[in-house]
Amino acid sequence: MESPLDTFRIEKHKGERKDFGLASDDPYPLKGVTYPSDYGDIESFIGEDGANLDFFIGDNGDKYGYIRVYRPELKHGERKFYALLSDEQVQGIKTEFAPVLIEYVVLVSHKDLILAIEPQKF
Repeated sequence: MESPLDTFRIEKHKGERKDFGLASDDPYPLKGVTYPSDYGDIESFIGEDGANLDFFIGDNGDKYGYIRVYRPELKHGERKFYALLSDEQVQGIKTEFAPVLIEYVVLVSHKDLILAIEPQKF
């Protein structure tokens, strides 16, 4: 059976920086991030923002879960899932997104991750 992770598309490679292009007086507290792992999305799943589901993929770690980040236009924020991350990569994500981090959730296994993203399928 094909895993949803098989459709992962990289938007930013590990170590790349993304500047959100916000003005210095913009109240949003996160102006940009440097990604501690590959970052992109998975097809056929939709996030709270209406775009493909955001995803971090590590090299060969054993950490699965998601973070929920503040987005002013989204009442409950947006989840960004992760899989196969190392402890260092998870800590990097928490550090980079600290100004907007609402929730950090650890899932036990790949199977739990699939169950968590299943409601996001369209």
